Amino acid sequence: MTNLTNSHSLTTFQRNARGFIEGINQTEEPLLLTVNGTVQAVVVDPVTFQEYEKDLEHKKLLAAIAEGERDIQEGRVRPIAEFKAEMEAEFKAKYGI
Repeated sequence: MTNLTNSHSLTTFQRNARGFIEGINQTEEPLLLTVNGTVQAVVVDPVTFQEYEKDLEHKKLLAAIAEGERDIQEGRVRPIAEFKAEMEAEFKAKYGI
């Protein structure tokens, strides 16, 4: 969970960006940047960012697998030979090959 107390104004961050970045890299805690008191951006260290990206890709993969399983259960699939024949016929009709 994000530490909501680690927030600073964008102006303060701009004045001491190097110090904030060093702190983020040491603690691996995200920094929330505010504009007029509202969080507008989050700064994270590179390792944490890569972990977020990896987690997101994993979740997307699981969602795609679940969608495929639903398609199978609900009969929205067909044999590959049928699909291949349809694509070949369409290709021949379109390109005359």
